[in-house]
Amino acid sequence: MNRAESSWSLLPASPEESRAPVCIVVHAHPDLSKGGGETAAYREFLALRAAGHEVSLVAAAEFGGPDHILPHAPGEFLFSTAGMAEDRLFWADIADRRELVRFLARQRARIFHFHHLWRIGLDLVAELMEARPDARFVITLHEMLAICAHHGQMIRTRGRELCRAAAPTRCSACFPEWQPRHFVLRRAAFLETLRRFEAVVYPSDFIRQRYRDWGLAPARDVVLENYLGDALADVPRRQAADPALAGHFAFFGQPTPFKGLDVLLRGFALAVAAAPGLTLSVFGCEREEVLGMFPTLAPALDQAGPALSFFGRYDQADVIHLMQGAGWVVVPSIWWENSPVVIQEAMRAGTPLIVSDIGGMAEKVRPGLDGLHFRRGSPPNLASVLRQAADPVRHATISASLNDSIARAEFLVGLERAFGLMPAEAE
Repeated sequence: MNRAESSWSLLPASPEESRAPVCIVVHAHPDLSKGGGETAAYREFLALRAAGHEVSLVAAAEFGGPDHILPHAPGEFLFSTAGMAEDRLFWADIADRRELVRFLARQRARIFHFHHLWRIGLDLVAELMEARPDARFVITLHEMLAICAHHGQMIRTRGRELCRAAAPTRCSACFPEWQPRHFVLRRAAFLETLRRFEAVVYPSDFIRQRYRDWGLAPARDVVLENYLGDALADVPRRQAADPALAGHFAFFGQPTPFKGLDVLLRGFALAVAAAPGLTLSVFGCEREEVLGMFPTLAPALDQAGPALSFFGRYDQADVIHLMQGAGWVVVPSIWWENSPVVIQEAMRAGTPLIVSDIGGMAEKVRPGLDGLHFRRGSPPNLASVLRQAADPVRHATISASLNDSIARAEFLVGLERAFGLMPAEAE
């Protein structure tokens, strides 16, 4: 009998238990890194605290000095990853790991909620579980790092071909410096750790199914969308479509190789050549950054001309208002994107979406209701969809049926289910 089987039924769901202290352990802090996983974890921390839970947040960070654990803000702490192995999945310095375990074990938490295992360590989780047998352990898997050594993105390392299933020989072809046996052992190590959690939370059904196919069957798994946080949830939503915005598109994000901005820029150049009234605003980077990463895009950018604008970095607090100034938000990622926050933000803004037809993007955006899909990685197909989207009638129809992002009350109920705090008859 594993840990989850032996402890789950012993944990009551009384009114007192529903306010059980929670410790959130995450691979980074959003004050230091702006990734989706750490932002989601921090918003959970704030939502639980606002709901009356006793909650702490312990986040990984890169810093030196004699102190390995530092206070950051009330209820928030940072721990140094200097003692970790190069892959940031295990600890090379056992003393550093044990110091962090002792610190975590002293927390009043009855529930430890992990976001990611990278920069936290499989060995740390196992040792903490031994140190705190009275607590329950839950993890949110934001990506497929356990399945795929290529940053959890399941894209082949040579080219940009999608990978649909992991296998030792296939993984070794992506990483020829490692023999197939390495991936057999890697999978076994991850599965052994993940199976010890009482519950696994997934931000999309897509990623849950990927883990089930891979062999993970936890005692409880819950699909729960990440929460945007009270500040963005309180921004008034746009209620009616503006016909003047139907042909105005916007991108929000960084020009990484996997975000598909190059696909969008090539597609937009084709679309605006056929429909000169279209416009595209790019938020999150400058033209020079894009050309630095994708130098062959220069002709497409020149072809788009003044119809294309770059606005650089933006404040996260302004994102809803910025999105409300666009007719469509485009998410052209070439990887699976399990639950991109930009989709939630656009839904909160009331701005329909155009997304790649794969992974969590296809799941979250209902075609014809929340937005439109285009064939992943295809500029010509995207150009066709952009022209279709510019029809004011289509834009108004989809704007009227667009889902909103998850509300705090619904999110907290989902957490209670994941934490095992909800009576069985209420689930």
